Amino acid sequence: MFSIIFWLFLSTTWTLSRVSAGKDCAPRQYGASSMVCVCNATYCDSREPIAEQHVTGGSCLLYTSTKAGLRLSPSLHTFNATGGEGKAVTLHVDRSSKHQEMIGYGGALTDSTAINIHSLSEEAGELLLQSYFGESGSRYSLVRVPMGASDFSTEYYSYDDVAGDTELKHFALRPLEDYRLKIPYLKRIRTMTGGRLKLFTCPWSAPYWMKDNGTAFGRSALRLENYQPWAEYFARYLEEYARNNVTFWGLTPQNEPNQGGVHRVHIISMGWTAKQQRRWIAEHLGPTLQRRGLLPGIKLMVYDDSGLYLPRYLESILKSNVTRNFASGVAIHAYHDDTLNPEIVASLVKQYPDLFFLYTEGAYLRQIQLQTLGSWEVGEYYGKSLFLSANNGVAGWTDWNLALDPSGGPVWSDIPYNAPVIVNSTADEFYKQPSYYFLAHFSGFVPPGSRRVGLSGASGELRAVAFLAPNNTTVVNLMNLSNKTLTTTVSDKEKGRVTLSLQARSIHTLLYK
Repeated sequence: MFSIIFWLFLSTTWTLSRVSAGKDCAPRQYGASSMVCVCNATYCDSREPIAEQHVTGGSCLLYTSTKAGLRLSPSLHTFNATGGEGKAVTLHVDRSSKHQEMIGYGGALTDSTAINIHSLSEEAGELLLQSYFGESGSRYSLVRVPMGASDFSTEYYSYDDVAGDTELKHFALRPLEDYRLKIPYLKRIRTMTGGRLKLFTCPWSAPYWMKDNGTAFGRSALRLENYQPWAEYFARYLEEYARNNVTFWGLTPQNEPNQGGVHRVHIISMGWTAKQQRRWIAEHLGPTLQRRGLLPGIKLMVYDDSGLYLPRYLESILKSNVTRNFASGVAIHAYHDDTLNPEIVASLVKQYPDLFFLYTEGAYLRQIQLQTLGSWEVGEYYGKSLFLSANNGVAGWTDWNLALDPSGGPVWSDIPYNAPVIVNSTADEFYKQPSYYFLAHFSGFVPPGSRRVGLSGASGELRAVAFLAPNNTTVVNLMNLSNKTLTTTVSDKEKGRVTLSLQARSIHTLLYK
């Protein structure tokens, strides 16, 4: 009863000038600081396409999500020649100051995610995919696909578990995980996204028999005699997927190479020092992919770990000009953003202007519990990283699991996490958490090919970043982390000024041409 009253309250008290809002959120409270939006086989909230008249002339369109309960709620505003003087904050947009080109935003199709989608009815599963990849959804353009088992699989496996098979005669994709789940979903997603979809992959571990410790986890390294078979394994994986009409845009050599190296962990892992990986890429992986016709078409990204060891590791791995010539980008994980100096990434972006920088994994690393469903603070955790990374030269952001079950799984390693979408297969419904909407404020309005542009004036509890989309729409994202409303003026020398009231604990997207 409370959720119905709450929904009616929001619907009748949103008094700003509105545009068609698509389908509204069907809210449900679980006791956390905010709510989830419930979707099932017949209903899911969505966003209407943007009408040209709402973002041209003096008009601009604002989408708002708040802790209090709004979710991508649109309102119309108008630029004026003057106004906004004396307000608390004035932000200045400078489109002549152009920075990185954006690759996109997205998430990972792990085995667990695919299992959860498959656990829903066909109709509900379709709406979940539409929520992430459809034109009225988040419009994701990046999908990370683990090469074999990850910690979010139901068991450890590789594509060749026959010990000593260095010629990979027994290499084969999995009947369930690949042929029944991931490949069909990837084809469906490609249809939804048209030409904007980019897939990238990486392994968590080589087959156990290729490693010096002979197991899936713990401190380990690839045996020297298996350097070339492991490179051939990469090529076989890419070729087998291509035979099934699924092609990859990019890859990284190893998920979190410091796991199993610097750290002894209990997730599927394999350790690499920068020196080891530098040699393997230069002498084995790069030449093998090139010989098999997979380079330069596929983008090879180095590192793929948190920022803790990034500068030293990156400098070491790129010492070899051969390795550097094979590399197109740098993959970073979002963990530890809150404790690292953000200028570290910005300085590396300047140091390596020939490489793009992409966040390839981010998640809230705490177990989901029923009473935490709908946590606004988890959304803000995502938001801080999204604003921070973009403002420091990063070209995109990829979430970890697209969807998990209410216990944070299924998971092989007994370390369940949270996710923006939680699937309750028993009720044939799924729940969009606040983190889903924080990501949607970026992925839904900043398409691939957008350029970050200059924006000055934000400070303290107001975060801001601006982009110029390929269709010449200016996109300004704003986040109010304070517990009070902030009055903010966005100033554009070609458009004038528009004054906005940013509700407490909220995220916004302003669009105009």
